[in-house]
Amino acid sequence: MRHELIQIDNFVTYLHQHGWQKIAHPNTRLLVFQGVNNDRGYPIQIVLPSQNNFEDSDRLLAKAVNLLAAIEDRSTQETIELLSSETQHSQISG
Repeated sequence: MRHELIQIDNFVTYLHQHGWQKIAHPNTRLLVFQGVNNDRGYPIQIVLPSQNNFEDSDRLLAKAVNLLAAIEDRSTQETIELLSSETQHSQISG
């Protein structure tokens, strides 16, 4: 997977635009977003690193992409391309 194409700021923007809410977390290295409820009625959470250069940033991004892909019924590759095109779109319009 090519997670290096995904910028955290653009992932955050995408989540906000699709109804995810940022929730407080005691670890400032993590960005936690709460979305739709799972089958048991509990809110699903996506956890992102606050920066791309942490040791576990790639792992957290991979988990977040996989979870978002499953929720939105897309392939992981489609999700990466979607988030990457969000990055390119914001760079062009920014």
